[in-house]
Amino acid sequence: MDATIEGFVKALGGGVGAVFSTTVLYPLEVTKTKVQAFAGHATTDEGFDEEKHQAMGNTFRALQYTWKKEGFQALVAPWAPGWPSTCLDSFIFNFVYYYFYEAFMALWRRFVGRVTYRANMLIATTAGALMQLSTLPVQNHSTRMQTQTVRRGNWATAVAMYREEGLEAFYKGLLPCLLLSVSATIQEPLYDTIKAAWLRRMNQNNAKGVRIGLTAGQAFWLGLGSKLISSTICYPLTRVKQMCQAQTKRSKISKGRQQQSKKQQGDVSDTVPLSMFEMAMRVYKADGLRGFVYGIEGQVFNASIKAALNRMVKERIQIFLLFFLFPHQFRKMREAALLEAQA
Repeated sequence: MDATIEGFVKALGGGVGAVFSTTVLYPLEVTKTKVQAFAGHATTDEGFDEEKHQAMGNTFRALQYTWKKEGFQALVAPWAPGWPSTCLDSFIFNFVYYYFYEAFMALWRRFVGRVTYRANMLIATTAGALMQLSTLPVQNHSTRMQTQTVRRGNWATAVAMYREEGLEAFYKGLLPCLLLSVSATIQEPLYDTIKAAWLRRMNQNNAKGVRIGLTAGQAFWLGLGSKLISSTICYPLTRVKQMCQAQTKRSKISKGRQQQSKKQQGDVSDTVPLSMFEMAMRVYKADGLRGFVYGIEGQVFNASIKAALNRMVKERIQIFLLFFLFPHQFRKMREAALLEAQA
């Protein structure tokens, strides 16, 4: 029961922190999604605009371009398209992940014992895979809202996606999403290991008592560093995933027409959504290795700051909830931290 309470509180803190960080950084969220989908010659855009094509080569030029062409309503929450679904995605994404993560950690401690670094990596990977499976439909909807040429509401976009490709439209990019679980494999064990060592050292040198959580500043910088490492390593997969999710029927047909004008014959296969491997090969053939890092500056900056804000809010919210709603569990966690510091 105690493990369930602790897992729920940490999951809720992670979800609320994610909504906060997503809202604050939404202009960059929209822009980096567009760059990942439209940059380079392997773009998934529905048409071709030279000015747009040039702007999408860099995240900050793309931000200026979007503001100039579509105004602040295209970037700033809560007016920007896709903000509700992106917040819902972020909340579910983080809540599900942290709930599974804490549940698996509790099971491991109960049946196996001490959680080693390798065990932490396995738990983080499993929780990340389950989280990706649970949230992929909302991720696809958010990506379409942010990249579509015709402005539609949330429901109208979902209906258009279903009419174009059926339920498959909501599960595009499944394989790269599952592979991106490796991001959690890198980030979570790194964060937890440093956090545990940090708290243990502070508690050993703290004559006034023990802490069971990091301060807001400590959580911010530790979250920033761990996410910076994981998002940089995993960026090529992130770009391929976003391009798979941004594919539309019109974008594929337009490319079929371009090929037809060049070859004087149609290409029916181009109307079929590209798989992860096909999309990766298309990026490589069109733009070389550089194609896999288009938008990396925006993605890494956005993901790192978002993770830092998320961790900062999560650490404080979970302590607040435990202290006021579950004081018995709060006392038990303090006692466990004291015993660990004295060991």
